[in-house]
Amino acid sequence: MISAMEDKFAIEELVARYNQSLDQGRYEEFLACWCEDGVFDGLGGHYAGLAAIRKFTDGYDTGYRLRLNGLKHFTVNILSRIDGDQASSSSHLQLVCTGTKGARILFTGLYEDKLRRVEGEWRFSHRTLLQDMPLESA
Repeated sequence: MISAMEDKFAIEELVARYNQSLDQGRYEEFLACWCEDGVFDGLGGHYAGLAAIRKFTDGYDTGYRLRLNGLKHFTVNILSRIDGDQASSSSHLQLVCTGTKGARILFTGLYEDKLRRVEGEWRFSHRTLLQDMPLESA
């Protein structure tokens, strides 16, 4: 039971690292959240492998983070299911901008994740973002 709790906590930490590193432009740390063959589906794109996910960060930086100033991912209601060195997880997301126009929710959605333990660390093998509120035009 303790091992399952430790795994769930480690997955919550992974989600927090993903959020904070993306929000703060620490992209090497963000990329370390992914398996080498990781896949991200969301924001209108399909990014397969670390090279493609790195390209996503380039577009994210110029398209959102630098232009909007003060982006913050808030992920809640994290539910994880552990099966050895594989796991699945789902969580709700709010993307908030705290920039010059005042705080506002840009969009909400649901993350559906597949995770894999690599060298003792949980990483995303496939992350899907399902938006349920469209991205606000900034």
